[in-house]
Amino acid sequence: MATVEEAEHRRYERSLDRSRVLALSDGVFAIALTLLVLELRVPDTNGGSAAEVLQRSHAPLIAFLISFAVIASAWANHRDLFEVIRLTDRNLVWLNLAYLLPLTMIPFGAALLSRYEFDPAALTIYGGLLLAIALLRLWIWLYATNRPRLLFEPVDEELRKAGVMLVVVPICLYVVAIVVAQLGRAGAAISLAIYALIPVLYFVTIIFTPPELRLLTGHRRASENGGSGDEPDTD
Repeated sequence: MATVEEAEHRRYERSLDRSRVLALSDGVFAIALTLLVLELRVPDTNGGSAAEVLQRSHAPLIAFLISFAVIASAWANHRDLFEVIRLTDRNLVWLNLAYLLPLTMIPFGAALLSRYEFDPAALTIYGGLLLAIALLRLWIWLYATNRPRLLFEPVDEELRKAGVMLVVVPICLYVVAIVVAQLGRAGAAISLAIYALIPVLYFVTIIFTPPELRLLTGHRRASENGGSGDEPDTD
C-alpha cells in the first residue's frame, strides 16, 4: 500500500505532466494549418483559362505557402523544444499558451497578405505575429533551461547560449522585414521574401546541425538518454 508521501509525489508528478500541454498545442497547430486553406478559392474569371485563374490567385497561394511553412517550422520547433522538457509547471503552461496566441492568428495574417500582398500594414502585422512567436519561443527556452528539474538532463551554459542564438537570428530578420516593408513596393517584396526564407533556414539548420549540437533543437540521440526520450530524470 502506497504511503502518503508516495501518493503526494505521484500527484505532484501528474500536475507537472507535459502530455496535456503537448496535446493542446498539437491541436492548435493542426487547426491553424487547416484554417489556412480556407483562403484558397478559385476566383470567377467568367470562362477564363486556368492560367488566368492562377494569375489571379497568386497572392493567396503565396500567403498560404509561406504561412504553411511558418506554422510547420513552428510545430517542428515546438516539438524539438519539448523533447528537452520533461515536466511543466504553471508558469511554463501559461508561457506555452501565450506562445499559441500569435500562432492562432497566423491564418488572419495570411488572409491579410492574400488581399493586400505588398501593403506595409499587412506585412507589418504579419511580421509582428512572427516576431511574437519567436520571442515567446525564446522566453520558453530561457525559462525551461534555467530550471534543470523540468528537463530530461541539464543544458550547459554554452549550449544554452547557442540555443538563444538560433532564435535571435530570426528575430533580427523579422525586425528587418518589418522595417523594409515600409520602403515602397520593392521593400515590401524583400519583406515577403524574408518571411518565406526564415522557415527554410530553420529546416536547413536542422538538417545540417552536427550531432553533438542537436540538443539545441531537441534532436537528442537515443543513446544519450538511455535509448528513450521519456525516461525520468534521476536527479
